[in-house]
Amino acid sequence: MFRLLTACWSRLKTPEETRRNVTIPIIGLDNSGKTLLVETFQKLLPSKTDHCMKSELTTLLLDKYELSIYDLNGDLKGREAWPNYYAQAHGLVFVLDSSDIRRMQDVRIILTHLLPDKRVAGKPILLLANKQDKKKALMPGDIIDYLFLDKLVKENKCPCRLEPCSAISNLDRRNHQPIVEGLRWLLAVIATRQLPPTLSIPISKENRGSGERCSSSSFSTRSEMPKKKRQHLEQYSVEAKPLKSILQPSNQSYTQ
Repeated sequence: MFRLLTACWSRLKTPEETRRNVTIPIIGLDNSGKTLLVETFQKLLPSKTDHCMKSELTTLLLDKYELSIYDLNGDLKGREAWPNYYAQAHGLVFVLDSSDIRRMQDVRIILTHLLPDKRVAGKPILLLANKQDKKKALMPGDIIDYLFLDKLVKENKCPCRLEPCSAISNLDRRNHQPIVEGLRWLLAVIATRQLPPTLSIPISKENRGSGERCSSSSFSTRSEMPKKKRQHLEQYSVEAKPLKSILQPSNQSYTQ
């Protein structure tokens, strides 16, 4: 009788009672589109509102998970606070501006320091290559190559997925689905933590290309890039510099 009552009670539980709580900070340089992406998530997914919550916290419901999403600032002061969220994070979302080649070097250096951090190493990271709608946006394969993502992922044993996207407020709902699929991948890795440290990237017609999901090894390497584009990228490529120097505010005025 006790087992029967227990079984009945488990079936009567509400979805909220069975959801797993997951904490995911969203980080990236200012002006990469993080806040608009969070707003897009809120439009696509059910959310819970609590007036007592911090302004940077958004709670989303996806499948059997309750996601605590922290939208962290990417300016100088905001970047100094990122490490405070690493330990409690189950996984991270890193947003980058695909069209801002000048700051791609800064992204590379930040990732070089982020992935080896003991509080982050081994945790899955979803890279959202935002602003793919821009004419000067780098293709996903070029981003992988330029950021040395293959090397970083293998050295730090971090499962990583690069998702091309365009967070545009008036974009058709179905064109935002890759963002949700990226979140589902992140949650699947968090649930199992058994995937090998590989780098994957989905390609679809909506994301500036077509074909099946494949690993970065099937994309062009730097030597295979068109000569003109390679020269354009290399003019911004410099030797790695201390992280402190890239935390200084740039001459431009950016918003999150």
